[in-house]
Amino acid sequence: MGALRILGIDPGTLVVGFACVEVEEARARRAPSAEAPMALRASNLVRAGGGEGRVRLVEAGAVRLGRSASVGDRLSRLVTELESWIERFAPHEVALEEAFCGKSVQSALRIGEARGVVLATAHRSGLVVHQYPPARIKRRVAGHGAASKEAVSRMAVQALGVAGIDGPADATDAVAVALCRVEERRAVTFGRV
Repeated sequence: MGALRILGIDPGTLVVGFACVEVEEARARRAPSAEAPMALRASNLVRAGGGEGRVRLVEAGAVRLGRSASVGDRLSRLVTELESWIERFAPHEVALEEAFCGKSVQSALRIGEARGVVLATAHRSGLVVHQYPPARIKRRVAGHGAASKEAVSRMAVQALGVAGIDGPADATDAVAVALCRVEERRAVTFGRV
């Protein structure tokens, strides 16, 4: 068995959430047969458990980039933080939340700037970035695309088998992004796209 590490990022120019999860994987994979449990064949929820496919939280948190600093200074600090996470966690992939224009156009533009920094930094590090819209993350983690932040948080904690996730909501959001990537990989592996 090998382990795959995924770095989940909840981007922002004020606060950035990050989470590294590790997934145990078998060398040879096969699609589940008709005799496999229904949950394994058809579920769209991230599942915890022992053995193959077990997901473990390595670390999660959030970094405040400084409200009083200029946008350029905050983005520069984001590059430094991302480089340190990549070095410390040695991820194989990066999962990134796509921009959502629900709050305001200005917020969406700022999130887009942070996303650009993540994309460029990951690319320079040789990492592939998988991007997911918020509704897909909610659907993959909580089972419903309109799930509340609380429901997503509860399901993420349950999927990881931990008591809770320390830090602000940005850390939990980053965990959900990483878990979405885990489930997307499983869906492709088991033909449940």
